[in-house]
Amino acid sequence: MHFKKSSFVKLCLALSLLIACTSNENKKTDNPVVKNDDTTAMKLTDTSTVAKKPEITQEKISSASLDGAWEIVRAEGKSVKSNLGTVYTFDGDKLTMGKNGFNNPGKTEITESTFSFENDATKGYKFMYDYKFNGDTLVVAVQNSNGQTFYMVKK
Repeated sequence: MHFKKSSFVKLCLALSLLIACTSNENKKTDNPVVKNDDTTAMKLTDTSTVAKKPEITQEKISSASLDGAWEIVRAEGKSVKSNLGTVYTFDGDKLTMGKNGFNNPGKTEITESTFSFENDATKGYKFMYDYKFNGDTLVVAVQNSNGQTFYMVKK
C-alpha cells in the first residue's frame, strides 16, 4: 500500500486527536473546575459556582466571533503538553487545527455554545466542543473527554 506523505500526516493527526479525546491519561477530574482571570471557580458542565460572579453571556454569537486563529496557551485534562501551542483556525464552515507546520483541515458547525470538527481525511466522525468567552480568552471543553479543557487566545 502506498500513502502520500500529506495523507499519512493527516491520518496521524486525526488519530492523535481521537486518542487524546478518549484516553484516560493525565485525567485530573470527572467534573473540571475552571478558574478564570479573577480566580472565580466555575464548573463548565453545570451552572453552579463556588463564588458567585455575573455570568458571561453567549447571546447571538455567530461563527464570525470565532473566525481567525486561536492558539492553546493553557490546557487541562489529557495530553496537556501535546495540546499546548496547537492553533485552531476558523474560517466560516472550515476549521483547521495544527502545530509545528502540520495542519489538520476539516469542516465545522458552530452554534452559540458549541462547535464541531470533522476531519477531511477521516469523514464520518465528529468531535464536539463546548465553548464560551472569558474576556479575550476562548475557553473550550471537549465533549465526552472527562475534563479536557483548552484556553485559547486569538493570534
